[in-house]
This record gives sequence, C-alpha cells and structure tokens, in this order.
Amino acid sequence: MRASRLFGYQQLHEGAVLITRQCRTVRVVRGKEQVSQLLSALKNGDAQAVLAGYANGTRATTSPAR
Repeated sequence: MRASRLFGYQQLHEGAVLITRQCRTVRVVRGKEQVSQLLSALKNGDAQAVLAGYANGTRATTSPAR
C-alpha cells in the first residue's frame, strides 16, 4: 500500500516555491537563500516532514527530534 502524500511543492518561474496541502496553497517561499534551504532540505530529508515544517512555520531541522 502506498503512503498518501499530503503536501506537495512546485518551483515557480520567478524562483519562488509554492507549497500545497491537498492541492491548496499553504505557503510561498521566496528569496534565494530561503528557496535554496528548502530545496536542499527536500533533497536530503523526508519531503513530507520538510514541507509540513515549512507550511506550519516551523522549519524542520537537520538533527532528529528527541
């Protein structure tokens, strides 16, 4: 059984990243540094956890929670 994907993202032509939850926009990340951090976190971590952190305003850290 495949895990459902609650969050998604799309990089826009102006460089911003659109974060969606169930196909609805929840946040737009702008700025070179912020976008770079988000894309790096997506590449290196669990995409759903990273997107949830950005959508909720609490960015996921690189160290595991204890």
